[in-house]
Amino acid sequence: MLGDDDVRTDISNDTDDLTESMRDWLQPGGAERSALPLRMCSYRPAKTTGARTVSIEFGWLPREEAGGSSEVLPGKVRRFTVNDATVQANDTLSRLTVPCRLPDLEKASRKVLLRGEASNTLLVGTDVQRKTIEQQVTFLYLMTHRAAEALGCENDPLAKKPTIEASPGSAT
Repeated sequence: MLGDDDVRTDISNDTDDLTESMRDWLQPGGAERSALPLRMCSYRPAKTTGARTVSIEFGWLPREEAGGSSEVLPGKVRRFTVNDATVQANDTLSRLTVPCRLPDLEKASRKVLLRGEASNTLLVGTDVQRKTIEQQVTFLYLMTHRAAEALGCENDPLAKKPTIEASPGSAT
């Protein structure tokens, strides 16, 4: 995704920040509102300057907001099912949602979906092929798997090797 150049990694939050923030959002009153995504890290070819990066964010999405108009990505959107996760992607952004059951926050975690987002602004202005989008979706799946493990999702929603299937009606 980033080419053959050396890659610079910028860490915004670590695993402890993720688990603390995500669990705090599920405390009383938290599951009824969207949690702002928590930026975890970004990657960029070492020779690149500016905002051209690949970045990863995680947050909670209330179940009643899933699939709503505010959640639809702009532009040509492809929809995928990756094992038990739902993914939508355009040329520069991929968004994955999956149930994540936390045993100690069972009631609150049933009201939300774990949402991972990957943005790739390195691709702005390029002709993005389906293969590239599927690489981004796979990367997002694997990164969200790591977040789900850190959170302790008891249903282990992303444990399987990613198998990408285009959803009916998806753009091609």
